[in-house]
Amino acid sequence: MYKTSKSPRKVLLAALAVAQESSLPLYPHKYSPKKFTQHQLFAILVLKEFQRCDYRKVAALLGDCPDLCKAIGLAAAPHFTTLQKASRRLLAAPKARSLLDATLTLACEKNYSPGD
Repeated sequence: MYKTSKSPRKVLLAALAVAQESSLPLYPHKYSPKKFTQHQLFAILVLKEFQRCDYRKVAALLGDCPDLCKAIGLAAAPHFTTLQKASRRLLAAPKARSLLDATLTLACEKNYSPGD
């Protein structure tokens, strides 16, 4: 039997692990700012979908909970426009969209813990 995880931290860690194991590069191109990796942004976008909230709300959640940022290696929460642009770029490809769906399914598994 499966239950939905209630922990945003578990969802973030599961999404980060999936992004790191995928063929997703760390940065979109070699001249991009090195402030956030695509893996971290993907994990935040998964959390956004999982919590069923908008970009501003997930940015506020990360700003209010620095432990969530630290869990995925962020020094500070990204601005909501960073998440909007990352969403357009990352989720445009069908493969990335299916990766998002698979990650949400994995995060909902009862016995899943990141690092397994």
